[in-house]
Amino acid sequence: MLTWQTLDISEWRTGVDEPRGRRSKWWVIAPDGSDWLRKEPRKLRPYEPPVEMLMLQLAREAGLRAAEGIACQWRDAGQLKRGVVVRLFVNRAREQLASGAQLLRRHDPDYQPEAKWQHTIARVREVLVQQEAAGGRNLLLDFAQLIAFDAWIGNGDRHQGNWSVIIPEDGSGSQLAPMYDPAACLGTELQDGHRQLDVRLRTTADLQRYLLRCPSGFGDGTRPVALAQVVDTIREWPEWSENAGSWLAAFRNALNTLRVFLPSVDSSWLPEHRKIFIATLLEQRLLWLARRI
Repeated sequence: MLTWQTLDISEWRTGVDEPRGRRSKWWVIAPDGSDWLRKEPRKLRPYEPPVEMLMLQLAREAGLRAAEGIACQWRDAGQLKRGVVVRLFVNRAREQLASGAQLLRRHDPDYQPEAKWQHTIARVREVLVQQEAAGGRNLLLDFAQLIAFDAWIGNGDRHQGNWSVIIPEDGSGSQLAPMYDPAACLGTELQDGHRQLDVRLRTTADLQRYLLRCPSGFGDGTRPVALAQVVDTIREWPEWSENAGSWLAAFRNALNTLRVFLPSVDSSWLPEHRKIFIATLLEQRLLWLARRI
């Protein structure tokens, strides 16, 4: 169920900083003792927090496992800040969270995480096949569904650190971690006043060009590839061809729910012109994705 919620986390205890990624992140502890990752938006991307929260909810609405995220605010040295908190989804005492980069390096000692365009769909499949052979559960299926959702929302940053596998310490079956960090989508990089965000200026051709230029976080070994190319590669997987039709139907239902829900989102977090752009782009991306099913 889609809900709009904001939390004041000024009284939450602050733990350690999380150095990975380009946003300022800190682990914080809620009054009930649960651990959450607090993220601040980048200066030029102030709408990342509400979009991330909404896309995590939309993913669950569409049948994916996804992290829990809530828009939040807090005071820091007298300054009011806004961001998003995401609940820790791994049991640190009994489970290991292995990122895509770690898994790829374990599988192939010659893999170089810093050469990020070595992060190819073919390599990912090799790693997931290996994990499933060791007892992993539905890794290929869940990863294909994750990419299908990314393709729908236009998430351009599913890099080697933005997907992981949860590996229990007791050796029982590993599984794909819940989807996390879907903030690089739906125009969060566009500055207010951009032509794409103005319904009076934006043309259908403008929107299609924007759609097709969406990056992915993957490469072909030496250079980055667009999300459209990732989809054209992964659609050859049997896990995609056998299930994409049902995923698409779930996305359509979730879009209908989002259309009804979006007007209720606090406009101080997500202005009306961005809500319109989000709904329009999701509709167009869904039509584009349907042609690849």
